Amino acid sequence: MKTPETIEFATAVRTPGRKTASELRLQKSVPAVLYGPGIENNVHFAVSEIQLEKVLASKDAKFIQLNLDGGKHAKAIVRTVEYDPITDRPVHVDFYALSDKVKLTITVPIRLTGTSVGVTEGGRLYQPLRELTIRCTPGKIPAEFMVDITKLKIGATLKVNSLKTEDIDVITPGERTIVVIRPPKGGIGGLGEDEEGEEGEEGAEEGAAEGSETSSKEGDSESTEN
Repeated sequence: MKTPETIEFATAVRTPGRKTASELRLQKSVPAVLYGPGIENNVHFAVSEIQLEKVLASKDAKFIQLNLDGGKHAKAIVRTVEYDPITDRPVHVDFYALSDKVKLTITVPIRLTGTSVGVTEGGRLYQPLRELTIRCTPGKIPAEFMVDITKLKIGATLKVNSLKTEDIDVITPGERTIVVIRPPKGGIGGLGEDEEGEEGEEGAEEGAAEGSETSSKEGDSESTEN
């Protein structure tokens, strides 16, 4: 699995305060704060709104290298973003500092790989789950979680607890269904009540996934200190 790309962010020193934050937004800058392992006091600064939105639009997990005042640097991830309820522009962003030895919780997109036997035979692919929450050290974080569906036949269901992970703790419940290969329309149903019930709960997502063999979903990165 590929590792997350590292993006450099230039920063501008700022003094916390409502007036200063408003002025920054007029300049297309977003107030930000950095905290986490190794950060004794929260660091306040501002980043480019355009650059931030490019990172937020990406479907893969990203590492951020913050170039801070005084020639200091910090490697981090975007933890939370606050948006304006009217304009939907980012108005504040929290960065969480990374430490090589400290585990964190993060959500990464799931990408399906391969062409399943069932789809080749006319089955229909549904993907109720498009992201996975994991806990590991920064060096083990994948940009996306690859799931091979080549061997899935019509009626087959792949759940989270069937994934093979190394040095990664999966936080997403093991009974969650990642992908289902349903029979062709008009064919004989081959799913049990468990799979059909879960699909119903995720109906909005499944409809968007029909007919697609590879997919991924953007999600907000979330982490907690060990």
